[in-house]
Amino acid sequence: MSTTTTEDRLAEVRRRIARLQALAQTGPSLEIARIERHVDALRKEEAAVLAALRGARAEAEEKLGQLKTRLAVAENSLVADVSDEWTSFAAAVEDELRTWDTYLERLQATAVAKAGNARERAEAAIADVRTRRIAVYDRLAQAREDVNGAWHEQRNHVSSARDELEQKADELSATIN
Repeated sequence: MSTTTTEDRLAEVRRRIARLQALAQTGPSLEIARIERHVDALRKEEAAVLAALRGARAEAEEKLGQLKTRLAVAENSLVADVSDEWTSFAAAVEDELRTWDTYLERLQATAVAKAGNARERAEAAIADVRTRRIAVYDRLAQAREDVNGAWHEQRNHVSSARDELEQKADELSATIN
């Protein structure tokens, strides 16, 4: 049986966030901005975990799970951002989308526990983010059909959709937490 505490797992998450932040400082400016947005979102979720630790342990565990999933999104996003060929970029974006799905499922479970109007607002915000996630997938599928040697242009189109998804997810996180 594992004796890893919530605090130990949070410390590991903090190390991974710090590694992301360090990697962001060495990349091109567009990637730096994206990773900094992810790190900001991760720090807010980390604060929610810390606040929950002072209260209900079960809530802290749930929030830590959300934080770890959001961290996986950021790590996959970084892999996409630093990829230097179309196939690796497309594969990384697909991985990123899968982790977004997991993150949204976690948030959905949290939203179900809310009462009345708060639940409705949370579910509407989650639906909006899911729509953006689908738009990224559609943009990626379209880009695959149109890549024909101009993959940097297609990458920019997909990345633009990813930016919109991230912005909506940040808004969602503020709504849920």
